[in-house]
Amino acid sequence: AVAPRSRESRAGFQLATLLALAIFINFVDRGNLATAAPVLATELHFSATQIGILLSSFYWTYAVSQLGAGWLAERYPVQRVIAAGFTLWCVATIFTGLVSTFAALLALRLLLGLGESVAFPCSSKMLAQNVSIDRRGRSNALIAIGLSLGPAFGTYIGGKILAHYGWRALFLS
Repeated sequence: AVAPRSRESRAGFQLATLLALAIFINFVDRGNLATAAPVLATELHFSATQIGILLSSFYWTYAVSQLGAGWLAERYPVQRVIAAGFTLWCVATIFTGLVSTFAALLALRLLLGLGESVAFPCSSKMLAQNVSIDRRGRSNALIAIGLSLGPAFGTYIGGKILAHYGWRALFLS
């Protein structure tokens, strides 16, 4: 009886670690525009208002879409929902480094919010399905570490990338 519990614990820890890494990257990624904003605004001749709209637009779709993401995670296989969201998120990030117009950046920020909205509803469902109740606190703590370290790491490393390679490299790397 000990071996299955041990295997279950190890699999739950591995899942929580992967989700924490995904959330870490999620939080690094969403902050890239804030790091790049001063340089991007100068290069693309965006006003402070335009930068403000770009920075806030992510949350317009992110907040509202979490409800839909939760519904999708309950109705469809959660692995597919999270994979689709992460695909949208990656596409939006990569294309952000390639475009140069306000409208295109706005559309990509909205798409980024939509893609990233799956992270918490799906990770919660995956933990509930795969981690025993007595281990969920630790699993959620790992995820909290990812969301706490992501912005700090992203700002620091993002600043270094920005200084050496320019703002586009933040989204393409």
